[in-house]
Amino acid sequence: MDIVLTMFGFDKLVKIGTISASGDFEINLSANPIGMLTDEEREFYIDKLAYGFQYGCGNPDDFPEGEPKIARDAGYIALWANNEWSGTLFPVSDEKLQPWMEDNGYNDAVQASFYKVLLVTEDVEVQKKCINFDFYNDKDIEVGVEYDLRLKEGLNLVQYQFKSIYKTDPDIRASFPTKIKMTDAGENPEIIWMAKYFY
Repeated sequence: MDIVLTMFGFDKLVKIGTISASGDFEINLSANPIGMLTDEEREFYIDKLAYGFQYGCGNPDDFPEGEPKIARDAGYIALWANNEWSGTLFPVSDEKLQPWMEDNGYNDAVQASFYKVLLVTEDVEVQKKCINFDFYNDKDIEVGVEYDLRLKEGLNLVQYQFKSIYKTDPDIRASFPTKIKMTDAGENPEIIWMAKYFY
């Protein structure tokens, strides 16, 4: 199977690796797929940096103020075979976090990390902290979000670390993170690559 990103639609898959029948795989994020896009497609797909992250920080217009359109969240890491989406890779530091990645409404978050691919069209550094709120059981729960990122032009692997978890009544909703830190994953991140095949 090929390992691909579908951030530009199924007609312009971004291949980043392969996986064999035995489960051996390799991923390479060194290529910059921005050259695949026409000027019109670039205008459509590339958005503000604030929209490239799973967790926001207040008003996107203030992140930082006047941020140009330079980013695209790559979304799921897809396994592609016989011209169809055949499975998904979930990169985590703890296997217990994988169910949360699939459905965070019913599966508890745990103190661990997950990883996502982010495309940026220029080098950028982001150091920012903020407080968001999540509503649970008739009250607002503070959620601390921190960015400490040095992103290079092209594809980047971003680590989302859950540093604390709010325990909930599972009959109401799943436990959720209350302290999240985003960093670049570095050279040799300790990732467990969980694969889920559709058939």
